[in-house]
Amino acid sequence: MIRKEKMSLGEKLRELRETYDLSQNQVASALNIDRSTYSNYELDKTHPSLEALVRLARIFNVPKESLLPEDDNDTVTFRDIVRPYSMVQSLNKEERGLLALYRSLSGEQKEELMKTLSSIAGAEKEEE
Repeated sequence: MIRKEKMSLGEKLRELRETYDLSQNQVASALNIDRSTYSNYELDKTHPSLEALVRLARIFNVPKESLLPEDDNDTVTFRDIVRPYSMVQSLNKEERGLLALYRSLSGEQKEELMKTLSSIAGAEKEEE
């Protein structure tokens, strides 16, 4: 459940992760960091780098700005940013983990992955 009041970055990350039913391990893996490092982000003990924030925004499909500190004049609530009833909710936990990993990739890495997946799918069709 997403709260409306202002939240710390760690609270936002935890809420997003739970909304998408991802484990800390899955998010950490998508960021290529240790689970304990990601856990420290959620506990507000440490903060992610700018690069990690950009990747987190991609993973959770939220605007990068939503992970920045909130201004007192903000009119958009965190609930408005998260799309809890999106198609992602229909995916199982493994599929959401794969999506999180995919979103963390660069454009070039995504292209390479898609070529590999297409090749695998093509090979399976030929075997049938």
